Amino acid sequence: MTTLESISKLNKIFKSKKWTEIDIDEYVFDNFCKLLDNVKESERKLIIELVERYQWISFSEYQEKILSTLESVEDEKIEKLKTIYFFPVIKPEDEGGFKSGQFLIYQIKAFKKYLKKYTDIKFKYVSKFEHLTDSTFELKENETVFLIDDYIGSGETLNACLEVVRSNKNITNDKLNIITIAIQKDTSEVIKKEGISIYSDYFSPRGLSDFNDSPILEEKIKVMLEIEKLIPGGNHFSLGYNNCEALITLARTPDNTFPVFWMKHRIGKKYFDAPFSREETFEI
Repeated sequence: MTTLESISKLNKIFKSKKWTEIDIDEYVFDNFCKLLDNVKESERKLIIELVERYQWISFSEYQEKILSTLESVEDEKIEKLKTIYFFPVIKPEDEGGFKSGQFLIYQIKAFKKYLKKYTDIKFKYVSKFEHLTDSTFELKENETVFLIDDYIGSGETLNACLEVVRSNKNITNDKLNIITIAIQKDTSEVIKKEGISIYSDYFSPRGLSDFNDSPILEEKIKVMLEIEKLIPGGNHFSLGYNNCEALITLARTPDNTFPVFWMKHRIGKKYFDAPFSREETFEI
């Protein structure tokens, strides 16, 4: 696949995915073109293959996706509830900061009226761990907890959050629900085995491992590792943080995504911006 062929294919992908409607599409497209021009043919082919699987969820889509995820909760579960406690997925050390889960809770507050099947349910918004971990706090049979985030990757932050919340023995796994715009498929399967319900708009597969068998998988991983040699510091996030092999960008590109998509690469002494640079997106 020549550079021109790959750029032509890239253009078709942008149109089919409607990425041309996102504000920074030209910046992303231009940086992809530079990347494709700077790599070998086999590397170019792999990048295009992964772009076809890539999910780009813009900030403007957050409201629609979090509301639709809430609507996906089973009717029979909702019908039994009178109160839902909302809490962001955060680490204890991040308490007090402004994270994506908290932003989404503000969205839910503002647009609760559109959640028709929640009309008769009281929403209570919790901002501090101490409320849930207080020994006097106990969920009634018709109450539950919704833990909110935009994206869950390897599950490190979620597990840190769960560890604190579940320190209150009155909060059992069957009372916990994860509500997220996107989650790594592997992580969701581990959490579900604990008896915690997960609701998400998108379950993100591993970009290479879930689509290829041996020996093709090993060959493609080898190609990706060659690409990563162009990325200063890329080995720290090889194949995405914790080898997640994620292919996703939200308000900010998570470090679980293959680093070629969000870290600068270098040819000689010249640096090139990544298509989905974390510097050009923003953290909420």
